[in-house]
Formats: sequence, C-alpha cells, structure tokens
Amino acid sequence: MGRDRVDSFTEAKQLSAEHKQGRHHKVGPDIHAGHAQSHGAAGQNMDGISADFDQLLVLDGQLQTLRDELAGHQAKAVELAAPLEDGSSPVTAPMRKAFLQRADVEEGVQGSLAQYIEEIDAVRAAIANTLGTYQGVDGEAVTRFNRVSNGEENA
Repeated sequence: MGRDRVDSFTEAKQLSAEHKQGRHHKVGPDIHAGHAQSHGAAGQNMDGISADFDQLLVLDGQLQTLRDELAGHQAKAVELAAPLEDGSSPVTAPMRKAFLQRADVEEGVQGSLAQYIEEIDAVRAAIANTLGTYQGVDGEAVTRFNRVSNGEENA
C-alpha cells in the first residue's frame, strides 16, 4: 500500500526516483516541401557551366505561383490580427494576448509569410540575374561566332 505522508526532502526525492517515468515526447507533424530535387552543373571539356534556361523559366513560374499563394494567405492573415471578443473566463486575456502574438506582423504568422515572400523574391531575382547574364554571354558568343564564320572578324 502507498504512503500517505512524506516527511522530508530526501524522502520526496527517493519517492520521485521510484516513480520516475520516461518523458513522453510529442511527435510533430510530418512536414516536407515535396520531393527533393537534385540540381547541379556539370560539363566535360568545357570552360564554364551549362545552364538550362528553359528549366530556369519553368522554375521561376512555379516560384511565382507559390508567391501568389503565400500573398493570398498573407492577405487572409491580416484578419487574424483583429482582437477577440472578451469572454467571462479568467483565461480570456492571456488567450487574446497569445493569439495576437501568433498573428503578429513582425514575429507571428504575418511576419513569417512576409519573410517567405522575401525569400522567394530573392530567389526569383537570382534566377532573373542568371538568365540575363548567361543569355547575354551566350548571345555575345553566338554573335562573335557568326561574325567569325562570315569572315567579318579575325579570330
């Protein structure tokens, strides 16, 4: 039969050790962004890289679609910032405060969505820069090649 009384701190520690249970960890949701894609640049006997401009344009379009979806969620998230109506429970005020923090523009849902949109914009800018730079380089190379092949310029 169990004890009804603990008389000292030592007894409390012993009792705690006797009944110690392993901590239960909550399993979080299985969140993933989809199938991992491998990207890289490879070439043989070449000075530079080979870029698939069409694929970059496709990826840019996909990122624009994702950005539009996030912007839609961000517009809906503005509604979350409205204060909740007061209730009669003693936990109403703490719940309202916690909810508003989670919906906050800086650190809450709205802030997170804004950061995701900024990251997508940065990636899209890098893709546009890559396309502009390498298509320009390729275009110049084609122009020079055509001039040389037409005898307009000495190699």
